[in-house]
Amino acid sequence: MKTALHIDIAQLFGEPVSFQTGAFRPRLSMPNADFQLYENQHGQACLQQFDGLLGFINLLELHIPSDIVISLQVKHPDIHSFYVMANNTTIQLEDLSQQVSYPISSGRGRYFYLSTGDYRLHIPAGRYTIVNFYFRGSIFRDGNERPFRFLQPLIAAYRQKDPNTCCSIDFRIGTITIFLMKAIMAKIKKGDLDTEVNILWGIKKLINLSKEKIFEEYEKISESQLKAKEAHAIIKQTVAENGQDFKLDDIAWQLGISMDYLHQLIHSYYGLSPQELKIDFVLELAKQYILDGMHTDTIAYELGYASPSSFARFFKKKTGTTATEFFRLNSQDYI
Repeated sequence: MKTALHIDIAQLFGEPVSFQTGAFRPRLSMPNADFQLYENQHGQACLQQFDGLLGFINLLELHIPSDIVISLQVKHPDIHSFYVMANNTTIQLEDLSQQVSYPISSGRGRYFYLSTGDYRLHIPAGRYTIVNFYFRGSIFRDGNERPFRFLQPLIAAYRQKDPNTCCSIDFRIGTITIFLMKAIMAKIKKGDLDTEVNILWGIKKLINLSKEKIFEEYEKISESQLKAKEAHAIIKQTVAENGQDFKLDDIAWQLGISMDYLHQLIHSYYGLSPQELKIDFVLELAKQYILDGMHTDTIAYELGYASPSSFARFFKKKTGTTATEFFRLNSQDYI
């Protein structure tokens, strides 16, 4: 494909230098890519690039003693992914036309729809590996983008030729992602008929891996939070309807989960076991009934106790007072 993203290394580092023994070596390499090495007072840089029919790969390695800014020019709108490997730092991709910056933290990746225009990478001092893949959004068609919710706004922007840049949520990268990128880079060769297939294979693999990372980090957590809130609400409502006379196994069954998972959810988000949460709701309701002036026998019945004495023992154990004493001590505050 035509080069759509121009990384202006020469503006900062001057002309490339010849490779010498002991020179700056990249931590990731594309054996069959175009290779350029730079070195001056700003530090050391290595830019490797591979141009395929279906995708373009930029691999930028930096070792810089102070902060730098690298100019980028986008000539054709495309969908990009950026991966940053560094030591606990964050780079910024600045869109000059919109005057907005997008952070990409160390050990993280992010997808962008980049429209035609000028951009800048703001990079703090340190050692970096920055990988950029870009590809035509037209690989998504006939609804095959539906499983990738995090990319759908970008794909829509590409199809509409939107002049505004947009980006996906960021996601964690790790050993599997790095191994996959190494595999992609090892497979691509100039003049090899399988190279285009391998680039498309690699792009698809990376997109699917990004989806898994986003699900693990965001959607799975959100799903468990929603399930915990649902469990909390059902236990509270069931106490309101039945008092203490129900089994928590039935709550788990209603939610379609195991008792072990119910315990894990409630403990993770509320710091209690399901039984402790149930008791708290029963006690809260009992106090409300007492302050409303309800007779102890009636409260015992409403809360599902076999006898008033069973309720009296429960209340004394949990509060240290009888119902009568509790009313006397708290009724004025309640009024």
